[in-house]
Amino acid sequence: LGESSSSAGQKSRLVSGALDILADSAALGDRLLEAASADAADSSDAWKTVAFSLLNALASLFAVESRPNRVVMLLARKNFFASFVGSILHREDHAIQAALQPDPASLNALYIYEAKMSFFLRIAQRSDGAERLLENGIIDVLADCAFLDLRPQSDHGASFADAFIPIRAERFHLLLMPALNLMLALVARIGRDNLTLWMKAARFVSQHHAVLEAILKEAAAPAHLLSIALLTEAKAVTSLVFFIARQRAVLDREAAMAGSGHVGVTSLHLPILALLPKLSTSTNWANRLMASNDVERAQMLVPASTFDDDLRDSTATALGDQQPADVTHTVFGQQASELVDSIVQNAIAYAQAVTERSFRPAFSWSIEHSREADYTPSLATLVAFVRRSLAQIERGRRTRDEKLRLAKNPNEMSTADMRKLIHASPHVDCSDDLSAQQMRALASVLLEQQGKSINRSLTGLVAAVEQALVLLWRHLSFFISTDSGEQQQSVRGSLSMPSQQEKDTLRSDASIELPPLLTLLAGLKLSNEEFATASNHMSFIQMLVRSIKDLVLRDISI
Repeated sequence: LGESSSSAGQKSRLVSGALDILADSAALGDRLLEAASADAADSSDAWKTVAFSLLNALASLFAVESRPNRVVMLLARKNFFASFVGSILHREDHAIQAALQPDPASLNALYIYEAKMSFFLRIAQRSDGAERLLENGIIDVLADCAFLDLRPQSDHGASFADAFIPIRAERFHLLLMPALNLMLALVARIGRDNLTLWMKAARFVSQHHAVLEAILKEAAAPAHLLSIALLTEAKAVTSLVFFIARQRAVLDREAAMAGSGHVGVTSLHLPILALLPKLSTSTNWANRLMASNDVERAQMLVPASTFDDDLRDSTATALGDQQPADVTHTVFGQQASELVDSIVQNAIAYAQAVTERSFRPAFSWSIEHSREADYTPSLATLVAFVRRSLAQIERGRRTRDEKLRLAKNPNEMSTADMRKLIHASPHVDCSDDLSAQQMRALASVLLEQQGKSINRSLTGLVAAVEQALVLLWRHLSFFISTDSGEQQQSVRGSLSMPSQQEKDTLRSDASIELPPLLTLLAGLKLSNEEFATASNHMSFIQMLVRSIKDLVLRDISI
């Protein structure tokens, strides 16, 4: 650990020195950047890949400094941005399409694209780079690229990494994810009130609607296997659609185009919400989980944590879950679980966003699980999600506290436990001949990191619970209190409004399903040591509990 700290200091000094050279020797720095940019724009395939990698490395120097990004400044001044962006569509699109064929002659176009998009993603982390990319039409270019529509059918019998040439599904994944990640970086960095960006982002979704819809539907389909790649794609898609759906101008524009055959963000409404019944209420999705390569198969054999098993088992028993061959106990299963949690939270946030201003129901009225449709999420889905999330929060808090306690007292851990912990950490590669003192020091750092990571996850989970409760309250209020004529005007797609008899059924079911949940929520305690603005979270949740109780449980004591 001392060596690690020394290495970090040495790296910082090297970066500072490199920046001083680029700043003090402007002519030298400009010649280096211009030569690399020229090779990236027009040279052999191998040199293009190397040049973009060099530009990426140079741009990374400015990520740690507040000074202007010399790389971005030179590329803009010499008009290299226009060349780099435009060539994706005008020169590389056809070559990349050829690289997606079953037996490609060359994968050079794929390697160039990966290096270029990695560089773009790097400079998009700063607003100056993101703005230059937007100005030079990167979103329009990605929207018009035909190779992003060539998603092959999944081949569950093939392995992603066992052959020299990756299978088509992996090649497409390597093309799609940089595009989605860049889109997310742009909207996060310079979105805000940039209407031009949001309209362009909506066009990207519209142009590649079929691919994005297929990803969401496969993630929700019970008969379809789940891979880390598919879950990663679904996470990115749900995140992008959520960000765009928050823009009222985009939704108004799509509403005006309804009936014209246009497909876009709102056309993904049902596929996104259909993820909730399949992923949010239990761990049954893990029965569909498969490893796609040798690395993932090895991760399936490594326990995720020495200290979580009892907590996980007790929670699963309380929820009635069946652990599918203990895959969720592994490093591989933990990675999948984190992706599933992100997808579910994105879908909940999306539902909250599209119902926030002008309310139209996104969930059907059934609050009793046996009445829930298989595909369409209902109020029963929200109730099950909140119940499960409360159990996850409680389990996560105990796990976090135990990890942080052991981080301060690593001597309590056996050598075998420390080795398991270190080997289960995907970003740690160390030899087996560490001394006991070195293992304790490393285990202490890893446990502290894991404790902080759990706390970040819990913060997101608390926010999702709040959003789910808002959705539950607004839907209950709409279904119970709104006039039938107004309900019909607000109905979405395949959703049906409850008749008066069904409203009575909803009240009766709610009186049975909600009291235990509201009791759990009333007993939820959050501290400022755990969560920022914990008191605000507590006040908001308790206000929602009272509102739901007043709406449907006036005569019931909780």
